[in-house]
Amino acid sequence: GSLMQGDLGIPFQDPTNTVANLIADKWKATAHVGLLTIFFSFGLGLLTGIYTAFKQNTWIDSFVTFFSMIGMTIPSFVVAMWLLLLFSSRLNWLPSGGWSEPENWLIPGLFSKDWILPVLAYSLIPFSQMTRYTRTSVIEVMNADYVRTAHAKGAAQKVVVGRHILRNALIPIVTAMGPEIPNLLTGSIFIEAIFRIPGLGKYFVTSTYNRDYPMIMALVLLIAAFWGITYLVTDILYTLIDPRVRLNAKG
Repeated sequence: GSLMQGDLGIPFQDPTNTVANLIADKWKATAHVGLLTIFFSFGLGLLTGIYTAFKQNTWIDSFVTFFSMIGMTIPSFVVAMWLLLLFSSRLNWLPSGGWSEPENWLIPGLFSKDWILPVLAYSLIPFSQMTRYTRTSVIEVMNADYVRTAHAKGAAQKVVVGRHILRNALIPIVTAMGPEIPNLLTGSIFIEAIFRIPGLGKYFVTSTYNRDYPMIMALVLLIAAFWGITYLVTDILYTLIDPRVRLNAKG
């Protein structure tokens, strides 16, 4: 009953507060970094994948393919350490971490330079995955019979690309990248620890270490809810991208 009313209990670490309030407070930092990572890595990866698909078998395609393969294998915490060493320790261009107050952000209330290195470190793997999935999907659709037919009928290149290639290529991309969103929005333990970000990932480790069971159960429940919502949104996107999904459902 209490759970259905939003009462997740009292955390052992801070008995004067509630689990719901602490999660709401900690999730702000995680959400800022996670959303920026999603927009940056997914957006740039989508554009890069499309571009390399149309530049297939060129040196650009080979370079990006090689880079994305390497990017998918390097752990984010290793990238974080490299970025800290280069841009913070040696060049002293960016802060090494922490979380400044909103009024001190680079763009007050919107963006802080504290986030640049965490977002870059956090973005490499999803960017590489998005680039590779997009390239593969677009090339597969470009070689489909209906695309050749559209070209043979004299359809404009913009129409073929927009209506036939990109639209049909999006379905496997959504399938592959959808599950990445809950991971990015619930915090990275390593990234938040390295850059001293007061988010859910770092707090989950603290709660586990202190055996704060109400907080642990609430965080697990939150992660499960994110996964459920993601799969629901993914199914909705299927019907928007491909009308045949709606027709099959009605049938």
